[in-house]
Amino acid sequence: MKTQDIPRTGRIGRFANIVEKEMDQDVFLRVLHDSDVYASYKPPKKAAWWQAAVERLENEVGEQAAIEVMQACGRKCCSTGHRKTAKRLMSESNSLEDFLEKSSTYGVKEGEIEYKLIDENTIIGHFYRCFCGQVKQTQALFDNTTYCNCSAEFHKQFFEAALERPVEVEIVHSIICGAEDCEFMVRIT
Repeated sequence: MKTQDIPRTGRIGRFANIVEKEMDQDVFLRVLHDSDVYASYKPPKKAAWWQAAVERLENEVGEQAAIEVMQACGRKCCSTGHRKTAKRLMSESNSLEDFLEKSSTYGVKEGEIEYKLIDENTIIGHFYRCFCGQVKQTQALFDNTTYCNCSAEFHKQFFEAALERPVEVEIVHSIICGAEDCEFMVRIT
């Protein structure tokens, strides 16, 4: 496969651009193996491609560097529009609890997302389905949550925009790893 055959648009293109920027050319080409035919895949095969790509990335550069790549993807995934929505929802809210309630129902079916305030600095988010279009139809469980760091970083960006304060996001468990829901813990720092 040649560099020019690798997709440069969409989420896979975003991932490819980040990997290319952060890794040497040989690693880049190994991680993006078969990405030139990705567009022809049906969703379950796309999920399998992502699973294999993240495993290749971890094998090439280690788990922490792979997590950082997925976090970079999440920063891009949480676009300016998502951040503006977070700020707007917060400005329309009377309290943090009100913001969490609005965020739990904005753009999703009731009961798909649930945010709860555990204490003044801790929010728990439960997602009762996988919202990532790239992997939500996976037929094989992922070995770890490395891929889900994209979503964790998305939430970090979303909550930092809304709260105008730094937050840390921890992945507690994930549907693609076999849990019944995805759970994220957001700590306001």
